[in-house]
Amino acid sequence: MDGLKPKDKRIIIVGAGFSGMGCAIKLLEAGHKNITIYEKNAKVGGTWETNRYPGLSCDVPAIAYTFSFERSCEFSHRYSPSSEIRAYCQMVSDKYGLEKYIQFQKEIEEANFVDSQWHLKTTDGNHDVADIVIMATGVLRNPNYPDIEGLYRFKGDLVHTGQWDESLDLTGKRVGVIGTGATCTQLVPAIIDDVASLTLFQRTAQWVAPFDGGNPRVPEEQRDKLRNNPEALSTLAAGMLEKIELLVDGILVDKTGRTTAAIKGRCDERLAEIEDPELREKLTPNYEPGCKRLIWSEVFYPAMQKDNAHLETNGIECIEENGVRLKSGEFCELDIIILATGYKMHDYMRPMKVRGENGTLLDDTWADGEFAHRGVMIPGYPNMFTVMGPNSPLTNFSVIEVAEWQIGYFLQLAELVLNGSAQTVMPDPKSTQEFDETLSEATPNTIWASGCNSYYLDQNGMPNVWPGTVVSYRESMQTPNVNEYILK
Repeated sequence: MDGLKPKDKRIIIVGAGFSGMGCAIKLLEAGHKNITIYEKNAKVGGTWETNRYPGLSCDVPAIAYTFSFERSCEFSHRYSPSSEIRAYCQMVSDKYGLEKYIQFQKEIEEANFVDSQWHLKTTDGNHDVADIVIMATGVLRNPNYPDIEGLYRFKGDLVHTGQWDESLDLTGKRVGVIGTGATCTQLVPAIIDDVASLTLFQRTAQWVAPFDGGNPRVPEEQRDKLRNNPEALSTLAAGMLEKIELLVDGILVDKTGRTTAAIKGRCDERLAEIEDPELREKLTPNYEPGCKRLIWSEVFYPAMQKDNAHLETNGIECIEENGVRLKSGEFCELDIIILATGYKMHDYMRPMKVRGENGTLLDDTWADGEFAHRGVMIPGYPNMFTVMGPNSPLTNFSVIEVAEWQIGYFLQLAELVLNGSAQTVMPDPKSTQEFDETLSEATPNTIWASGCNSYYLDQNGMPNVWPGTVVSYRESMQTPNVNEYILK
């Protein structure tokens, strides 16, 4: 051993979003204060700090989209706008004194495992060393720019929703939106009344369900009662999460069962409200609900029926200086193009260059597809933990809740290093292979493998998310089986 006292072991956390903050809080509570958090943004919040597009909100009930140990009722609506989530993140950081541990506007570009320690380098050339590295980089990190000919030939404003320019004035402009996922269904209703015209370029229709109970404003008297009754607040959040679990698991486990039929029925009811039969047909998906991430909105279909909205389903041939050329030969003249095309969900901590034992590059380890043992560790990369890594549950459930399960699980392994019981810990390759085989056997029977193209699928067209229920994942992440790991 290196002679350090256990609590002198150094820990670096990459990312100060929900996952990074959750890791730091639990480590500090356990008495481990030799922590540095590197955050590329100027504030905490991760993707909620980065994303600023109009209409952005959370599609998990706000009270349930909080840490289990720090529930809050300070949200104006059942489903909160992004500004309130940012405020919650800042409140958590302030309450737990996290900012003294954070290096803001510092992005890690390299992480190399040498002589039983991790050596990290920032983009501005600084270096740091740690015994343990926790990659809390998230999956909504690197914007996905579509491979469309002439994309950067456009002379108007071109903006990705993940890099929104808040000074952009849409008033009276001819706007084109590319992409029809969750971002689009929030963005379009938020801007439709400001623009002269809006053309939505759709490749694939999405299932859009109404919020259960709508999205009402939360009365101040109700919030006041919850402020004074933390137990009731926790019970309310738990009930909301249980309801989401039943929904997600019902769709996943039996894709032709009652839950799927009920969701499809609710979606069909909303589709039936679209007066124009041609528009209704274009907006009707040709795959099962749940194959892609379910979208929740009360206002998307009404927005698309406004006089200044147009849904374009002809494919895009290219982008020219003044607009979009369709495969049909038609031309759509535009002032602004908005890319609502999501993120590179399978990048994880990339473009960071990560090298494990013997200098092996993570890109090479993942050449045939990304994987992680139980979503939190990778063979050959000792003392490196991931939050929401490959094979994690990535559904309509709260990612904060899943991150907490993972953190609670892998900190039990990290503690073996921190208390001096071991110098390094990593998954046994054999155990990881067995875990991967179990997932591979289960995934063809999931809704995600039913025939649509989604970010649940890896480069080989196979789901690389947890193929079991949310409940089964939670149960599997209670206590690590040390026999699955190599301790040195």
